[in-house]
Amino acid sequence: MKAITIKQPWASLVVHGIKDIENRTWPCPRKYIGQRVFIHAAGSHGRKFSIDLTDAQTKAAFATIAIETMFGNMPFGSIIGSVEIVGCSINHPSIWAEKTDTDNKGYYANPIYNWVLANPIQFNKPIENVKGKLSFWEYPGINEVKIECPECGSIEIAIEDYTTAPFPTFLHSCNKCGYVIMESEWNK
Repeated sequence: MKAITIKQPWASLVVHGIKDIENRTWPCPRKYIGQRVFIHAAGSHGRKFSIDLTDAQTKAAFATIAIETMFGNMPFGSIIGSVEIVGCSINHPSIWAEKTDTDNKGYYANPIYNWVLANPIQFNKPIENVKGKLSFWEYPGINEVKIECPECGSIEIAIEDYTTAPFPTFLHSCNKCGYVIMESEWNK
C-alpha cells in the first residue's frame, strides 16, 4: 500500500480526523485520488504551528497535541494510520488549506495544492521504526503477510481493501474461490 510522510504534529492531526487537508507544492496525482494511503509520521518535528485559535477545530487540534506531547505519545518515524485522498484543489475553504494568490493576470503564482482527506483511521499500535521517503512510496509490510484461505486453502489472497461496515476493518479476498476474509480472521 502507498504511504506518504507528514511531519508532526500534522500527521497526528490527520489520523485523528482533525486536519482534513494536506498542503503540497505539487498536485496529487489523479491515480491516488479516491485511494487510501498510509500516514507516516516523519522522524522530525514541523517548524511552524500557527493557526486561528478561535476556531473550534483549531482548539480541538491543540488539545490533541497537548495530550499526545504531555504523555509522550506523539509518534515519530512510524506509520500511524491511513486516510483516503478524495480530492485536490487550490484555495479549498477548509481552515487547514494554505491559500494561493493570483498574479496581476489572474494566474496562480506558485500554487499550493490542497489535498482533500477523508475517512481517517488511527492505528491502535503504530508500525514503528519506519523510515519515510519523499512523495508517495510503497510500504510493503502489510502486503507481505501470507494468508491462507479458510475455505479452499489457497494462499493466493488479493490485496486488502478497507471497509467501515459493520466496523472499520481490512478485507482480503481469495483469488481462487472468492471467499472474503476479515483481517481479524487471519493468523499472522
